[in-house]
Amino acid sequence: MTLSKIAAGICSLALLLVGVPLHAQVALVSATPAAGSVVSKVSSVTLRFGGKLSASLSGLEIVMTDMPGMAHGAAHQPMKMSGVKVLVDPNGKSLVATLARPLPAGAYDVNWRAAGEDTHRVTGKISFAVR
Repeated sequence: MTLSKIAAGICSLALLLVGVPLHAQVALVSATPAAGSVVSKVSSVTLRFGGKLSASLSGLEIVMTDMPGMAHGAAHQPMKMSGVKVLVDPNGKSLVATLARPLPAGAYDVNWRAAGEDTHRVTGKISFAVR
């Protein structure tokens, strides 16, 4: 095979690949409060992603998993927090949950789901505590 045929083949392949859309998934970049942190007052939760979110396919819920005064290992049903308003912020890359009132002392999970413009969904969880 001659060098010109190899070069022509490589160019043809490159032209085919240029037309293929890249489907990058959105990924969680940071959170406020940060995962694993202990904070004193929480009235909002912000999750920042590496790409633009589809507002209709993205969201989160905040769940209390433990509260002060409970015996360690005692049965406790996780309690979904009410009064939480979740929006995709204007930059399109953050989910912002605004709480009706600050979270009481306890341990929390933030269960999130996010989809980028390609509609591929990803899910995850961060945990933090309020003292």
